Amino acid sequence: MRLRWIAVAMVVTAGVLATSLPARAQGLNDVLTRLLSNNCGAIGGPTNAPLGPGLQEICNFPTTAGASSATGSVGSESRGGGAGQLEIYRRLRQRQGAASADRDGTRGIGVFVSTDYQNYDQDSNRFEGGFSRDTVGGTAGVDYMFGNGFVIGTALSYAHEFGNYDGVGGGFDHDAYGVQIYGSVVPIPNLFIDTVLGYTRKDYGFERRASVTLAPINRIVAGSTTGDTDGNEFRISVNTGYDFQLGMFTVGPRVGVSYRETTMDGFREQGSTGLELAYDNQNVQSLTTTAGIYGAVAISTGFGVIVPQGTFEYVHEFLDDQRSVGFRLVQEVAQQRFLFQTDRPDRDYFNLSVGASMVLPSGMQPFVNFRELIAYRDRSSHTVTLGLRIPF
Repeated sequence: MRLRWIAVAMVVTAGVLATSLPARAQGLNDVLTRLLSNNCGAIGGPTNAPLGPGLQEICNFPTTAGASSATGSVGSESRGGGAGQLEIYRRLRQRQGAASADRDGTRGIGVFVSTDYQNYDQDSNRFEGGFSRDTVGGTAGVDYMFGNGFVIGTALSYAHEFGNYDGVGGGFDHDAYGVQIYGSVVPIPNLFIDTVLGYTRKDYGFERRASVTLAPINRIVAGSTTGDTDGNEFRISVNTGYDFQLGMFTVGPRVGVSYRETTMDGFREQGSTGLELAYDNQNVQSLTTTAGIYGAVAISTGFGVIVPQGTFEYVHEFLDDQRSVGFRLVQEVAQQRFLFQTDRPDRDYFNLSVGASMVLPSGMQPFVNFRELIAYRDRSSHTVTLGLRIPF
C-alpha cells in the first residue's frame, strides 16, 4: 500500500501532439510536447545530450504522439484535516447544547467517534487531467466541558483515499494521520467562538501511465511509473456564530476563517519508459473565509429529542492560486529543470450540509450528516458522516 493523506492529488493528463502549441500553453503535457518534439531538440537532441536508454530510444525518432501522463501535486483539499475540523465543529455544537434539550447533561467528560465517506471528481481542463477519488476515514476525540460553557479537547483522525486518472490509466493511493486540538468559549449566552489547531501527516503514492508513439515506424513505447513521497499539513481555523432560539427552532449566522499550509516533498519516479520525472518540493497556502446560515429544529419524541439541522455557507479563497511546479526528466543526465503549471482554483463557491442528531435518554447522541460542494467550476464532492457522542 502506498501511503498518504489528503492532499489531494492534482493531475495533469492528455495526449501530447506533434504539432507546435501556443507559447501560453503550460500544462505538463504541453511542456513534454516541446521537450520531445523534433527529436528532443529542446533538451539537446539524441546526440548532443547524454540520455538514459529509454529516453534515448524516444529521441531517436520523431514523436507523433507523446506521453499520456498524469502526475500528483498538492492541490484540491481532500478529506483528512478539513473533514476532521468539520466534525469537531459539529461536536462542539452538540457539547454546548445549541438546539439541544439537554444542556446540563453535556457538562464533564465526553468522547465522540465518527466515520465518513467522500466521493470527489475533478474534470479535465487545459492544465490538469481529470480524476475520481474515494475517501474513507474516521475521527475519535475526547473533551471536557466546564460549567461556564468552555470546552477543550483533542481528536485523532485517519483517512485513506484512492482514485484513478481519467482516460490515461494509473491512479493513486494515499493515507493521512492527523491530530487536532480544539476549544470553544461562550462569552455571552448563544454566542460561541470555536478554534481548531491541527496537524496531518500525509503519505502519497502514485502510479502514472506513460506512452509515446514513435514515427515513422509507428511504434508505441508505453509503461508505468510509480512514485512515493511524504508531506505535512498545518491548519488553524476560527468559527463563530450566534443562535437565536425561537421556541423549538434555532437559527443563526456563521462566520469563519481558516488557514492551511500543505507541503509535499520532492520525489523521483521509478520505471523504464524514458518518461520518468523527478518533481521539486511543493508548497500550497490557503486562506479562506466562510459566511453562512444555520438552522435546526428540536423535535421531542418518546425515545429522545431529534434535531434535524442544516448549514449553507459561502466560501472565498484568498491565497491559493495557480502554481508553477518544477520537474526534471530522470533519464536526462544534465538534469535541466523545467516548469509546468497547475490550474487556477475557484475563488468563490458554496457548501451545503444537512443532517440530524438525536439526544437519547441516556445522553448519547448519534448523528448523520451529508455535505455537498456547490458551484465549483470543474469539481464535485459528496460526503456522508456517521457518528456518536458518549457522555461520562
